Order: sequence, then C-alpha cells, then structure tokens
Amino acid sequence: MENKDILKNLGLDEHESNIYLALLRLGGSRASVIAKDVGLKRTTVYPILKTLASRSFVKVYFRKNTRFYYAQKPARVAAIFEKKLESFESIIPNLETIEKKQASLFGLRFIETMDELKEFYAGVLDEYKNKDYLIIGSAPAWEGLDPKFFIKYRKDRAKNKIRTKLILSSESKDINPEEKELLREYKYLPAKYKFKSTVDIFDDKILVVSPELASLAVVIAVPAMVDVFKSVFDMLWDTVGLAKK
Repeated sequence: MENKDILKNLGLDEHESNIYLALLRLGGSRASVIAKDVGLKRTTVYPILKTLASRSFVKVYFRKNTRFYYAQKPARVAAIFEKKLESFESIIPNLETIEKKQASLFGLRFIETMDELKEFYAGVLDEYKNKDYLIIGSAPAWEGLDPKFFIKYRKDRAKNKIRTKLILSSESKDINPEEKELLREYKYLPAKYKFKSTVDIFDDKILVVSPELASLAVVIAVPAMVDVFKSVFDMLWDTVGLAKK
C-alpha cells in the first residue's frame, strides 16, 4: 500500500497527506515553501497546516515572528493514535450498552454500497472469532458481488476459527469450495429451488444480501425475526440431503 493510501486510512485527505509527506521531505519549513512544494496556494495551505497541527501531525515553531512547520515524527503519530485507541477501548463497555439500547429502537439498517458491506463483514471477523453462524444462500450471487474480496473473506473467516453451516442453492455446486480448512459444513437444496439472495443468520441479527434489493443489503436486528430464521434453517437442515464437511 502506498504511503499516501495509509495516511488516508488515518483520516487525512489528499492535500493533508501531500503536505505531511512534503514536511517529512523538507525537514520543516515556512508555509510559502510548503505551498510551492505541493503545488497549492499559500492561502490554501495555511488552514490545512492548522488542521494537521490540531490533529498532532504537524508541530509549529516561531522564529523571528515567522511560523515554521515540522512534521510530527511518524513513530510519535503512531503513539498518539495508540493512546487514542486505548482511550476508546476503555469506554467500549459503555458504548456497547448504548448500542444495545439503539438496537431495540432501530430494527433495520440498510447497506447501500460494497464498501459498507465489506465493513460489515470485517466486523464479523472480529465479533465472531471462535464462534459460528448460519447461512442460506446462493454462492454465485454472493461471491459475484466482488469475487476477490469474498474468496479472501472465507479464508480470513477460517483463520479466525469461525465455523459456518450453509444451505446452498443447487447452482452453488459449481463454485462452492470444498476445502476442510475453511471450517464449513454445507448442504445443497434441490435444483428446483432457485434464488439469488444470501441470508447470514447471527446470534442477534440477520444480514440479507441480494443484487435484486433496492439496497445492496439489509441488517435486521429484531430478536423475533432471528428466532424465525434460525428455526427455518434448522428445519431445512433436517430435511435436506447429507451434509458435507
């Protein structure tokens, strides 16, 4: 990953990233020199430097009534982010309490983009380590949304010791991986049952992914619905053919 891309992951935009990298190269300088280096107007650079300073990426010194700007050492930036992360982690229990209250009020969440969906599945990798969940789905439709991402997701899921039981559409046989190390147990529905949606059934929510929905996916955080889908899954599992592990 490029330096600039990594800085963007830390919350910097294009201009902020360019200015921080320029300061590292220059070893510190006046705003006019920095502006020339990055190809921006000085009046544009000033507020960006101010923002970077407020976020601890830049240090400001005065010499003979002139401001000189220096990049915060990368190791120091990392330490600052670690400290902020520690502070955030300390209030996670309180935030989770708030989150549960919100879940009871808002039973539906719509996912509009692939980036949002990828973020959801990244959360699953953390939340479900050493746990399991259920899936009813179409492998071609699900994987077809972004083959590279979902093939890797299966592997990452197994690395996190997440086990899955799947009831798949018949056409899924063509691309469904059979490696035992993926920690998957699955059965196929008869060929007459065709669908393009995938339903992930978790302990406290359901994720419905479908290219035919108005939104890309919907999260249903309603306990009664979760219970219904779990019962439907169990009924199908008991009536469909032999499981493959």
